Amino acid sequence: MVPAGPHPPVPMNQNQMAQQHAAQAADLAKRKSRKPTDKSMPDGIDECIIGDGAQRYRELRDFERRLDATMTRKRLDIIDSMARTPKVGFLLVCVIP
Repeated sequence: MVPAGPHPPVPMNQNQMAQQHAAQAADLAKRKSRKPTDKSMPDGIDECIIGDGAQRYRELRDFERRLDATMTRKRLDIIDSMARTPKVGFLLVCVIP
């Protein structure tokens, strides 16, 4: 007769543990990707901040956006040019008389 209380946990093999770990990592990544990162300042913040900090922050964000676009374009240009260039190989032939 089996007791009605809680049963002891069944030991998991390495494959099951790896699958569980991968599922937890995927769930964590999905949770992180759902959480938006809002780096823009509200519209009425200019009146609350002393100085031109809000305007300079907007200029910095705009500069970062242009820099990221330039870096991505350059990276894609390099990848594209590497794919277009023909690969040169050498064939060494040794003739023994």
